[in-house]
Amino acid sequence: MDLTPALLASLQKLQLFVDLSPTQIKRMFSACRQESFEAGAVLCHAGRDSDRMFIIVSGSVDILSSSDTQLAHETAVTTIGETGLLSGETRAATVRVRAAASALVIHKRPLQQLMQDDSGLAIRLYRNAMVLVRKKLIAADQRLERVLRSEDSVE
Repeated sequence: MDLTPALLASLQKLQLFVDLSPTQIKRMFSACRQESFEAGAVLCHAGRDSDRMFIIVSGSVDILSSSDTQLAHETAVTTIGETGLLSGETRAATVRVRAAASALVIHKRPLQQLMQDDSGLAIRLYRNAMVLVRKKLIAADQRLERVLRSEDSVE
């Protein structure tokens, strides 16, 4: 897969890449491998080591709890696994492909090398990951509030 102007523009819109220069995005892209996944394929399992992240460029995935409850549905273009990879924590969820997907995959070591070589890149990635986590927490709080309200209205 080539880094076309359209793909570069899509990547620049991702929260993880906010404030990254085109050069930094190109460096990250060069460390990625393109992979294709069929519907039903599992990209990662909850509780396992976070050894790579995915940039879903086509298709869609379901985010599942360790008990296989669907927590979210994500469509291209989006990132998966970035917070675990950057934090070093184990996977928080299982990710299963819903519709055949194409992804850019970057493994832990190449990403660590990029961040070691470019501290500005590292700072921006960590900051952007923090913003992503905050947005996910707000969305989860809002979902929980809706569930609690609907339970209150049933009683």
